[in-house]
Amino acid sequence: MRLHNPSPLEPVGRSKRASIARRTFIKASGLVALGRILGRRDVAAFAGDEPDAQPPAAFGKPDIFVIFTDQWSTRETSRWGSPVRTPNLDAVAREGMRFGCAYSSCPISMPARTDLLTGLFPHSTGLWGNTIEWAPIVAQARLFADMKTAGYTTAQIGKTHWLSGNMWKQQSLANPDAFYAALKLDHVDNIPSPFSTPGAPKSDYARYLKSIGKWEAVASDLAHRLRNDSYLPKASACTPEEHNEMFVANRTIEFLQKQPLDKPLFLVASWFGPHNPLDAPEPYASMYDPDSLAMPPNLKFPISSGGYKYDERQWRKMRANYLGKITYIDHCVGKVFDALKKRGNWDNTLIIFISDHGDMMGAHGAMAKGSFYEESVGVPMWVRPPKGVKVAAPESGVPVSLNDVYATVVEAAGGKVSPQRVTRSLLPIVRGEVTEDDGRTVFSEIYFRNKLSCMTRKGDYKWFYQQGREHLFNLKQDPYELTNLIAAPAHAALAREMKENYHEWLFATQINYSEGYKPMALRAKEGTL
Repeated sequence: MRLHNPSPLEPVGRSKRASIARRTFIKASGLVALGRILGRRDVAAFAGDEPDAQPPAAFGKPDIFVIFTDQWSTRETSRWGSPVRTPNLDAVAREGMRFGCAYSSCPISMPARTDLLTGLFPHSTGLWGNTIEWAPIVAQARLFADMKTAGYTTAQIGKTHWLSGNMWKQQSLANPDAFYAALKLDHVDNIPSPFSTPGAPKSDYARYLKSIGKWEAVASDLAHRLRNDSYLPKASACTPEEHNEMFVANRTIEFLQKQPLDKPLFLVASWFGPHNPLDAPEPYASMYDPDSLAMPPNLKFPISSGGYKYDERQWRKMRANYLGKITYIDHCVGKVFDALKKRGNWDNTLIIFISDHGDMMGAHGAMAKGSFYEESVGVPMWVRPPKGVKVAAPESGVPVSLNDVYATVVEAAGGKVSPQRVTRSLLPIVRGEVTEDDGRTVFSEIYFRNKLSCMTRKGDYKWFYQQGREHLFNLKQDPYELTNLIAAPAHAALAREMKENYHEWLFATQINYSEGYKPMALRAKEGTL
């Protein structure tokens, strides 16, 4: 266990006692192999012994703002030369670090979001893909509880995607609001996603649309897209001020305006896009010229998705709308940034930008998510720390996971990560204490098309098993994954090693509810019965 828990204001250094305790745990727990695979910080995080915090700024505990998007491909960022324009996000990225090798824990929405909420992976939560009946186990879902323990007001606004059906009833909870309260969320505003909007006529967003006379037009348009082609590139029936992405921004701003400055805030604003429907409002829907878009080398026609096949002309229109939706979301984020600045704590705010997964957008002939190709499993991840925190470089190539956001915000809050979380803070990388030489590995897993699949990323290479086939790519030499090296004799040993890395990690990171158990006789002697 961690022996010292400094506040964000306290100068810190690694004590000898803490270092000895960590080494003792690794040795005693039999996780030495995991330490070799992941690096010692990973083992510590799994043990509930998070790295010592460094003060994020000189102004007390920082506000923490997470920008959570859905299905934003890492390819559609300036790092990859995308033409997409995101001036607001780029501005904060210039003050922080971009992570060029960031991966979803599971490249599909519900598991990825549950993993971040719990600090666990599908093999511990049991959620390997989307489902119509699900609720995370409250005892596992510790993110907001850890932040609240650290003294924070906790909130999430927009998309949550933690619940489906009525499984929350199995935990003796009266209603979804009771579930959110059990998570230690002080405020939650669960806004229906676009495709859920027609089926939620009593939601706040539906009431808003009715008040401006747009409900029937919007509901009809979204229902038509869902029943037919969900990737139909067509401008929304809403203006930019009426679209549900701006509704998320406005609700976030309303919440911010009510929050006192004397208590730190942990706020997740969760937008729906650029996930389909491709319904960017004008002028964003026509902002990008389809004919001017370059075709990536791994684009393959015809593109297949949901029983539809798309040619080059259709792909150009889809990508143009997708880019327009990204720029529109950046505009919405900018509105929230303005509110954060008016709050008066901008310089002492940690900002993290992430997506739950990406979108294939035609790569390898596919759309949507679920794959371990970079377009699907890779995510944008940018961290802008408060002023006064050292930023070692504008970009890092250290492999990191979406789950690492959990330990990052808890460290920034001066708190403790709950035991057995599989997460490690990004802040040591931001400060330059961890580099590519760390040799760490990240993993991802999913239940996709009725098969369990897994991925290992280490150094320049990525190995994955999906749909009964193994793949091995050298991403430094082959960033678009055009040459599968799995059958190359020269790479056979590496492929075996990366597969074994996954198996060792899978074994070592199982959730263990028996940890710390003492027999009754021993408890009787100790007087702890």
